[in-house]
Amino acid sequence: MCAQAAEAPEQQARGQGKSFDYDAFISYAHDDRPVAAGIQKGLHRIGRRMGHLHALRVFRDATDLTASPDLWGKVIDAMDRARYFIVVLSPHAVASDWVNREVAHWLRLRGPDQLLFVVADGQLEWDEDTGRFDPDRSGVALPVLTEPGVLPTEPFYVNVSADSPWDPRAPMFREKVTDLAAPIHGIPKYELASEDLREQRRFRRLRRAAIVGLVLLTVIALAAAAIAFDRQDEAESQRQEADRQRNEAVALALAAASRDVATSNSALALALAAESSRATPDPLWQATGAVVNARVAFGQGTTRQVRMPLTGHTAPVIAVALRPDGALLASGSQDQTVRLWDPATGQQAGAPLTGHTDTVNGVAFSPDGSLLASASNDGTVRLWDPATGQHVGAPLTGHSGLVNSVDFSPNGTHLASASTDGTVRLWDPATGRQVGAPLTGHTGSVIEVAFNHDGTRLGTAGADNTLRLWDSATGQQVGAPLTGHTDAVGGVAFSPDGTRLATASYDNTVRLWDPATGQQIGAPLTGHTGIVTAVEFSPDGTRLATSGADNTVRLWDPATGQQVGAPLTNTGPVVSVAFNRDGTRLASTSWDGTVRLWDPTTVEQIGIPLMGHTNDVIGVAFSPDGTRLASASYDKTVRLWNPATGQQVGPPLTGHTDTVSAVAFNHDATRLASASADATIRLWDPATGGTVGDPLTGHTGSVTAVAFNHDATRLASASADATIRLWDPATGGTVGDPLTSHTDSVFDVAFSPDGTRLASASADATVRLWDPASGGPAGPPLTGHIGAVSALAFNRDGTRLASAGLDGTVRLWDPATGQQVGPPLTGHTDLVIGLAFSPDGTQLASAGYDRAVRLWDPAASQPLGPPLTDHTAPVAAVAFSRDGTRLASASFDDTVRLWASLWDVDEACELAAPYVTRAQVQEFVPSGWETACPYAG
Repeated sequence: MCAQAAEAPEQQARGQGKSFDYDAFISYAHDDRPVAAGIQKGLHRIGRRMGHLHALRVFRDATDLTASPDLWGKVIDAMDRARYFIVVLSPHAVASDWVNREVAHWLRLRGPDQLLFVVADGQLEWDEDTGRFDPDRSGVALPVLTEPGVLPTEPFYVNVSADSPWDPRAPMFREKVTDLAAPIHGIPKYELASEDLREQRRFRRLRRAAIVGLVLLTVIALAAAAIAFDRQDEAESQRQEADRQRNEAVALALAAASRDVATSNSALALALAAESSRATPDPLWQATGAVVNARVAFGQGTTRQVRMPLTGHTAPVIAVALRPDGALLASGSQDQTVRLWDPATGQQAGAPLTGHTDTVNGVAFSPDGSLLASASNDGTVRLWDPATGQHVGAPLTGHSGLVNSVDFSPNGTHLASASTDGTVRLWDPATGRQVGAPLTGHTGSVIEVAFNHDGTRLGTAGADNTLRLWDSATGQQVGAPLTGHTDAVGGVAFSPDGTRLATASYDNTVRLWDPATGQQIGAPLTGHTGIVTAVEFSPDGTRLATSGADNTVRLWDPATGQQVGAPLTNTGPVVSVAFNRDGTRLASTSWDGTVRLWDPTTVEQIGIPLMGHTNDVIGVAFSPDGTRLASASYDKTVRLWNPATGQQVGPPLTGHTDTVSAVAFNHDATRLASASADATIRLWDPATGGTVGDPLTGHTGSVTAVAFNHDATRLASASADATIRLWDPATGGTVGDPLTSHTDSVFDVAFSPDGTRLASASADATVRLWDPASGGPAGPPLTGHIGAVSALAFNRDGTRLASAGLDGTVRLWDPATGQQVGPPLTGHTDLVIGLAFSPDGTQLASAGYDRAVRLWDPAASQPLGPPLTDHTAPVAAVAFSRDGTRLASASFDDTVRLWASLWDVDEACELAAPYVTRAQVQEFVPSGWETACPYAG
């Protein structure tokens, strides 16, 4: 058992005449501690005002429930002093008598009010007939919650089972904690989210101001010190030092800011990281790490926000439409206005369009963009000239209820409107007169209306859970209602070619239909965790956008029904979406009062798998000219690839009779060496794929690694027979005797760049250095690893040697002294078996059994960005291209992956520029600071 409570300053409970010490008591099983801790942190932070320690006060059992024979009495006392009770439900909680006991106590004394649930793992199903959670279908319902009539209605709960590790900084988890926090704060969720966003921005502004202040103080202090020096050169030195410290402070602030925004706006994070790198002559490791972190976030996304949200409305924004030419955007709001925007700049175009006396629910442009229609809760439809912002004619009246939606026919001769009066009406926009009788049939409110591609059909979505199709020429219903949704249908859209119809529903699903037959296509599209408010096809029909009360916009592939990329998050429920004509922009509106613009163009994902091997890939090497990539596999083959295209070059290189362990190119790419578990080494001509000479034999065990020296006059091999051998690649003959000081298998060998040293790594937990000219050892073994040493790499000038091993660490050594340099590089959670330095020596890549590739700054002994985790099995080897623009990794998942130069600042600037304005970046730097990257505006 564990119990804890979310805390806030002592205050009067809302709606109750009792004063409470705590805002919420959290009940959870011991194994659910990470979930409860995450909720606790979220409740601390969300809505926290500057100057306050927490948004809500926290009672902690670990510190406040002192050891006592009356522990239950102390728990009851804490519960009785809390306004809300939050229960974390999971199989662990079901097995906990204590959690069930706490909930039973609350229900007995306080009833179901102020009772909230969090599902940490498992399923809940409510049985409306018995007023309880169905015990047969709810694996995480506590026994007390399955008793008939225990709860009057289905209680509020959020499901966080997919949000591990439950970090309140993660947008999706933060949104769910906001769901919990809103009733505790006693304000609507969108208001709390908006307030929280304002406080976060205020905090960032103050933090930036503090950093700028520190920079200025540093400059002033150093300038003051400079005045004290009479000599001009000393003053100049002081000024240079002041500049250096200022630049480093700005660089660190930008790197920190980049990491702060990486999950919410990866393009801005990329820009800030690039600016951080360029703030100092040589990038700080924190700056390079921020570039890698932002680049990974940027590359893993399929859609990104374009600049900042458009703000100006003073209430939730309900509707949005892009003019067909994409040069103008219209939005409608609860503030009773329609606003026009320039999507290119994000600036409002002209004054708000006023006239409606209630919420504006819908907006639509005519096909030629000369008219704008709006629908309102005031029961009217209005027409506007978007060029002037003036009314066109009188309001269109006739509906006896609120008007929810409007849509123009493709030829612009008709305008359809949908109303809560259960009807759809057709209008002639040229005259403002109604065309024909109202279309009737829905048994409740009509929420949305849409024409098909040629205007012959009209689709309507209703609160009666149905979709209906109409002949727009006759006003007659076509076929029976389309049924399947279990709640109101709130959105409808035809695909551009008219062969598909999509509907969005309050039952949290999207459905696809064949309008010709009225039959549903495939299974419902699920993913939204709240009502789906709108649906829209991209102009080419390859994407479907949906918006939801779960604060997200989601993109789908309508051909497969699969979600494309991660959800696009807002700080409030999203109520409408709209594409422009060429599909390069997607607009969304939210209850947070903003309009957001997104670029829905799918970007190339980082790491495209090179597939062809039929078993684990355990070795990889670039040719010196970067035109070829070689890979070695358990499938006994070597394969050659074109890194530029990802295509295999020629057939596999075959001949080995067992696993190929490693590959290496010589200095001019005229030879490729491969090592095998068949105890042989083979030489190949990469141009033809043919073998060169006979296999090199002599080892009595598996050959684990091969390496050419700088001029290819020697080839070194390592073997499980505990020896290292040197070969003359020109003749295939051995050079000297085997090197025999290791006492166990040798896993890797590496020549220093000048060829004067050879390093070897062994299962005997040592690294050894050799003089290849004499064949003798060069100093004592390098010790420090705990267990086998599996991989080695020299940097570009030979001043550092990296080693990796079974202990999961990477270590750096000075080959001249044999001493370890700095602390071990830790982060991998399993053994590390691959290493490679970048050509300039500023990055070190490592590959591990934990399925991760990691990048490091060897000078600072610090990680650069997050691990790259696209591989689905252990990663065995890594290699940089000679120009440093690509990193290759080989994995037991049978693939090779190519990674872009994630650390490249120029590329970071180029990628970020279309989505970021200079003004956005300048919010994070001191006044007068010149930005280094080009931006769109």
